[in-house]
Amino acid sequence: MRIGYLTDRGRRRATNEDAVKVLTDKSFYMLADGVGGNKSGEVASQSALDALEKFVRHNPPELLQDKDEIFRYFRAAVNYVNQFIIKLSEVKPQYNGMATTLSFAYIMNGMMYIAHIGDSRVYLIHDGDIHQVTDDHTYVNDLVKMGVITKEEAATHSRKNVITRAIGANANNEPDCFCVPVETGDRVLLCSDGLYDELDDRTILSKMTRFDDMMICAEDLVACANDNGGNDNISVICINLVEE
Repeated sequence: MRIGYLTDRGRRRATNEDAVKVLTDKSFYMLADGVGGNKSGEVASQSALDALEKFVRHNPPELLQDKDEIFRYFRAAVNYVNQFIIKLSEVKPQYNGMATTLSFAYIMNGMMYIAHIGDSRVYLIHDGDIHQVTDDHTYVNDLVKMGVITKEEAATHSRKNVITRAIGANANNEPDCFCVPVETGDRVLLCSDGLYDELDDRTILSKMTRFDDMMICAEDLVACANDNGGNDNISVICINLVEE
């Protein structure tokens, strides 16, 4: 696999509350988008990924046999990270109320397993099409699913960035878990809302398939999002499933 990843403050924000982490030896790819004042958002996102890496290092996933075992592993990992962030939020007054999205992917033996909380996204590019694997945990997405508003209305809704599920927000946080087959030639993108709020799916697809070098791809996606406004922090992990 070829990997490229980048996180950027964007054009409008004073700090970067996104974080990314890639464990190539474990085929684990993680992205978080923190929320909270006084820089606690960046503490939440980075601390969540550090805690998740610790869990993965201490509990190697390679011995897991099937989807059910992997999903139980994911739920245990999310619970560990969630409790860690809750306890960390009690350490300093400025950390109170901090939270973060968390999306991570594990690719093994022709399958991609995903756990997801919040409004960061995982996309799969296969046979020239782009598919959003994850489901946004947002107020406006709930309205869309209920038929109250359209996707087009959701894109400009005043509460489009209000998330309904986040690490650290409550004691019991259940992730959505997904499993999709992947094959040579497929590409995978993990990203924060700072990317997809600026670029539509057609543009993301074009950028993701333009380069074989995924670091160049990551830089191109971030630059394009900044050129379109850069209103939020922007983070991407780009994966090209090729045989080296």
